[in-house]
Amino acid sequence: MMNRMMLLSAVFACALSARAESVEIMIYNPAGFARENEIAEIDESAVKSRLGSPFFVLTDSEGKEIPWQKTHDGKILFPVNVAAGGSAVYVAAPGVPQPVTPLVYGRLFPERADDMTWENDNGAYRAYGPGQQKNGDRTFGYDIWTKSVPDLVLEKRYIGNNRQGKTFHRDYGEGMDVYTVGPTLGGGTNALLDDSGEIIYPWCFSEYEIIEHGPLRFQVRLVYPPATAEKGIPAAEQRVITLDTGDWFNRTDVTYYGLDSVRDMVAGQVVHIQNPEGYVLDKENNAVAYADLTENAEAGNGTIYLGMLSVSDSEPLYMPLPAPAGDAVGHVVLKGKVENAKPFTYYWGAGWSKGGVPSMDAWRDKIERKRMCLDNPLRIKVISRK
Repeated sequence: MMNRMMLLSAVFACALSARAESVEIMIYNPAGFARENEIAEIDESAVKSRLGSPFFVLTDSEGKEIPWQKTHDGKILFPVNVAAGGSAVYVAAPGVPQPVTPLVYGRLFPERADDMTWENDNGAYRAYGPGQQKNGDRTFGYDIWTKSVPDLVLEKRYIGNNRQGKTFHRDYGEGMDVYTVGPTLGGGTNALLDDSGEIIYPWCFSEYEIIEHGPLRFQVRLVYPPATAEKGIPAAEQRVITLDTGDWFNRTDVTYYGLDSVRDMVAGQVVHIQNPEGYVLDKENNAVAYADLTENAEAGNGTIYLGMLSVSDSEPLYMPLPAPAGDAVGHVVLKGKVENAKPFTYYWGAGWSKGGVPSMDAWRDKIERKRMCLDNPLRIKVISRK
């Protein structure tokens, strides 16, 4: 018995001695531009297995504490700043981190027809849900809500609209809803094409699951019923939408289930009559951009800049509508192909002339920067320190 106890004690002592006092996380930036407040991710096990502790404090090279988020799939997210072609070191050590003020937010708003609305510091977005579908309102696409402040504003806006006699469509000092969706793909929705090449507009989502609640990443899964059945394509779809703090673009991974062949699909943003030629088809970056002058440009609503880019094979195109739908005349799209149960990945987002994006050139710079970030991912190495 004594020998067994001594053996267990020795094993325990060895395990303790094998634990690192801290873990060094080295981030290398292979791109020729600085990465500022970009979200990096590492496997949780790479840190906690070395520290032997489920709790740790993350600091930068100056000893400043850095916020982090644990994801549902075992990742650790944290913001990094790395010079062009340079590296930065972050250190994780056992301890209890300080509470983090959320920098992203989203939830279902059943008090307003089941909106799924989410935001980060740069913008806010809305997808229409079952309540909207029951109302018979033909609004298929994503809505864009502008922001001119980094604060989280969604709850304030809904309370103002629903209880205080305010409206989403007026700027009370931090942005507004001045984007027109109507019966279109709105700010970046995906859709299958029928055999004649026309868009099969999706219905509103029927189910949802919020996967990541923040504080650095919001992620939601939306399930859509087979709106394509009348075209002989009984395909349901699932979209996983991800928005990180600091990012101008939502990542969407869309997967169709029930396809019996490869189908053409598009991700699209509506073009309005107020600026019918205000779009750019950027084949070099596999991207599109559009300057939306809003429904009432003379009211001083500013310009909303929209854009998309894809990591799946696709082609930027302009698709005119067969007939105008309200003030909508067409879509700029990324056209690609999708197979059953295989995701198609693209990014979409918007900026506002009153919220940090003064011009189309400035917006195109953000699109190009996003492309370069995707093409030059951060390189990460984890090292134990004694």
